[in-house]
Amino acid sequence: MKQVAMRPVVAGIAGVAMMVGASGFGQSVVAEEASSASDAIALPAVAVEGAKTDDGATGAVTGFVAQGGRSATKTATDLVETPQAITVISRDRLDATNSRSVADAIRYTAGVSDYGGRDDPRGYGGTIRGFSADTYLDGLRLPDASASQTFDLEPYGLERLEVLRGASSALYGGGSLGGIINGVSKVPRADQVNELAIQSGSFNRIQGAADLGGDVSADGSLLWRLNALVRDSDTDFNDIKNNRLYVAPSLKWIGDKSSFTLLASHTQIDAGSSAQFLPALGTVLYNPKGKIARDFLVGDPNFDIYSKRQTSVGYQFEHQFNPDLSFRQNVRFAHMDLNYRFVTAVALLSDNRTLTRQALLQSSTYNNVSMDNQVEYKVNTGLVSHDFLAGLDFSSQFIALRRGQGTAPSLDIFNPVYRAVTSPGYANKINTNQTESQTGLYGQDQIGLGNWRLILTGRQDFADSDLVNNNSHTTTQSSPQAFTYRTALLYAFPVGISPYVAYATSFQPQSGTDVSGSPFSPLTGDQVELGVKYQPPGSSTLFSVATYDLTQQNVLTTDPNNSSYNVETGEIRTRGVEFEVLGSLAEQVNFIAALTFQDPRITKSNVAGEVGNRPTTVPSRMASLYLDKTWALDERVAVGLGGGVRYQGTTEGTDPNTFEVPSQTVFDLNGHVDYERWRLQVNATNVTDETIYAACTRTVSCSYGTGRAVFATLSYRW
Repeated sequence: MKQVAMRPVVAGIAGVAMMVGASGFGQSVVAEEASSASDAIALPAVAVEGAKTDDGATGAVTGFVAQGGRSATKTATDLVETPQAITVISRDRLDATNSRSVADAIRYTAGVSDYGGRDDPRGYGGTIRGFSADTYLDGLRLPDASASQTFDLEPYGLERLEVLRGASSALYGGGSLGGIINGVSKVPRADQVNELAIQSGSFNRIQGAADLGGDVSADGSLLWRLNALVRDSDTDFNDIKNNRLYVAPSLKWIGDKSSFTLLASHTQIDAGSSAQFLPALGTVLYNPKGKIARDFLVGDPNFDIYSKRQTSVGYQFEHQFNPDLSFRQNVRFAHMDLNYRFVTAVALLSDNRTLTRQALLQSSTYNNVSMDNQVEYKVNTGLVSHDFLAGLDFSSQFIALRRGQGTAPSLDIFNPVYRAVTSPGYANKINTNQTESQTGLYGQDQIGLGNWRLILTGRQDFADSDLVNNNSHTTTQSSPQAFTYRTALLYAFPVGISPYVAYATSFQPQSGTDVSGSPFSPLTGDQVELGVKYQPPGSSTLFSVATYDLTQQNVLTTDPNNSSYNVETGEIRTRGVEFEVLGSLAEQVNFIAALTFQDPRITKSNVAGEVGNRPTTVPSRMASLYLDKTWALDERVAVGLGGGVRYQGTTEGTDPNTFEVPSQTVFDLNGHVDYERWRLQVNATNVTDETIYAACTRTVSCSYGTGRAVFATLSYRW
């Protein structure tokens, strides 16, 4: 798949967009302003004490603190009365921190690791509470066939991002024990604020973005919106690109009791390579021959390519029969094509400088259809209130995966000479077609009695999988079923303190077979969580503390009788405590503080030396603090300044553990100047340009984190 030369396109679109904003749309606004001093443009609003900070559980948020969310219960529930750890990352927060990836967006969130800030265009690969995260969009799971095939979530197209920590299978079906990341799409709004923006800075980046919308009909019953972003950029690493094209149109009809929103998106991602695969010797460990350069490329600039095309279309429908009874249906079709070839490390020879390598050629096609139907009914029975939810969801997906593998020329890591790479044989390693489906039936009752809140949730899942190996001409079938549940109890004190206790279970289907050809059983998990939330009445500050104990069973570990196969006898446990404070205060101040202590351990394994060890890439300590403030100089001008510090503790570099990846402390800064409807914003990450290490998963698979990066964004809003 040929890469697109995007820089002229970006420059042209961005330049035209800014000129149109200034000379076209802006003229009538400026003319109106000139007519009366009382019509001066208001500066961007921020939340104040006592103000309502969002328009519901899924809408826009002013400031950093949302009032409610849907991810934890699939109903509109105030966060302070939600008996589970959840963080809502608002649009204002995404903009303030210049988040252009999921990894950027989840920084400063308790319990969440972003793999140390690696600039990897393949997608997000971090963890929540020590386990990999599942990614959702509008409550429907996004395709996630493998780390390199993740269906990308574009932050610019989101109204907010919700991080739900802990087991969630009782509502969402098969998935990670650690938690989910759910994006909430920008949809047409009657109070739409349009935006045109251009960004430039480090890594030769040039980027244009637009968020436009308005009325189609005179009565406001039909609304439209268009989000678009185009970027041409290098990264901190040689020949690794970060080029992107994103377009997301939407249309919304609003009736007396119904609403229907049509959503579509198309994303193109082009990168010269995917990520670094560096030896530990010369990066996190001492190498007598020297230090490997931070921008060093293990792959090959003439061979490596990462090219992904993804398209989705779907709708959200809601009908309110009466104030107490409603029906919701979300549907999405997603398609993805991937062309991925790269050279990766195999071993570092005894001379400590010669790296043997292999070439891989991977292509895949992914089709997915998902649907979630919900009926919600609210009723009072005496002193007890009930919020009943019944749902039926379904997903079906097809994955065609082809992977070739062959030998590549060795490379001197201190004096690299890139010799021609012979493309490996097509699909000689993996050649499979896989069809999967999952149907889930779930029910929930949110019970209120005085200040008590009790949630009872249960779900039955039925899954089917057919894996056809085209090389061996064999078929593996599995039909796992699972019942998962959650029970949670919370007491909402009138002073805004809400202690709670919750127990939940999870399951996650696994692919592959054991030595006898039998498919693996699903991963199963259980979680106990105790927490306290506190939001002073009338305040836009939310304090959260949670302690948890998670255990995952049926983890794959090496078969003691045949090391070429796995058996499902492993177990991983994580215990920890999280602290988080979010605030949007008077005086135009926003702040975030987060602290995580966790103890991830392998508790069962057939591999010698693994039991008692930490899994790779999972830190035991994380802490962060962010603060920004805006000063209004007069009716037209304001200035703002913000900054933060992020700390991530050591992680293990191999399994079994043989070395540690050092801890890291990173400082960020941002500032902005607002003049009428214009804003100039500058964001800097890793301002001290510290050499940080993102992660290691084996002795020849380490990567550096991104060094100092500075970006300036000029935007116009009306």
